[in-house]
Formats: sequence, C-alpha cells, structure tokens
Amino acid sequence: MSDSVSGGVQDSIEGAAQRVAGSMHAAADTVAQAACQAHNGVGEVRSVIRAQPITAALVVFALGYLFGRMGSMIPSHPWTRHN
Repeated sequence: MSDSVSGGVQDSIEGAAQRVAGSMHAAADTVAQAACQAHNGVGEVRSVIRAQPITAALVVFALGYLFGRMGSMIPSHPWTRHN
C-alpha cells in the first residue's frame, strides 16, 4: 500500500477513535449527572421518612400488598400448578 492510502486509513481510524472517545466522555457525564440526581432524590425520600415514619411505613406496606396481589395474578406454568 502506498503511504497516502495508509495515511488516509490511519486518519480515518484516528477520527473514529476520537468520535468514540467523545461519545464515551458525554456518556460518562450523563451517568454522573444521573447519579447526582438519584443521590438528591434519596436524600429527599430519607427526609420524608424521618418526618413521617408511620405514614411511610403504611405506604411501604400498601405497596408490598399491591405488588403481592399483582404477582398472584400472573399465571403459573402448567407443570408447576398445584390443585
């Protein structure tokens, strides 16, 4: 291969690598922002639980009950069905 062709391929590879690196940097920034927002949300939930622990416990109990009822609505496999 001539030097001009191999140089063009190398430039193309370098350009692709730089684009991938830029995309990875942008994705890392997005993940960092999401983690920060999640941390802030956890702090807010924690403060609500500390302010009204009985209400929070009742909400958690109600959600557990609803999820349990919804789970019983999922049909089981015929070979695991107990009569």
